[in-house]
Amino acid sequence: MKRLWALIRQRCPVCLQGQVFLSLFGMHTHCPVCGVKYERETGYFLNSMFIGYTAGFLVLTPTAVLLYFLDVSIPVFSIVIILEALILTPLIFRYARIIWMHADQMLDPRRSEKQKGIS
Repeated sequence: MKRLWALIRQRCPVCLQGQVFLSLFGMHTHCPVCGVKYERETGYFLNSMFIGYTAGFLVLTPTAVLLYFLDVSIPVFSIVIILEALILTPLIFRYARIIWMHADQMLDPRRSEKQKGIS
């Protein structure tokens, strides 16, 4: 339950406390609380793209289907879908990365820099 709450609040996958993002799209390189480096290797966030694509598809498809059944014109359809995508892009980007980081932490756990110094 703690991990789910940390995921929702977009917190560090290791200590579950440190903020991951410092701006809309900018990330800290290390956790401000435990010091763990977020990007384990070059291309680490590539898998988060697949999560983002899936989330975008799942979010935009119901709108597209609704607009299809409402029989709106192609320009209206395009404008609505583009606006929805633009509005949701930051949210999808952030949560795709957070979900990937937490899933990776559960599959291949690592310790924080503070925990490494203790043992």
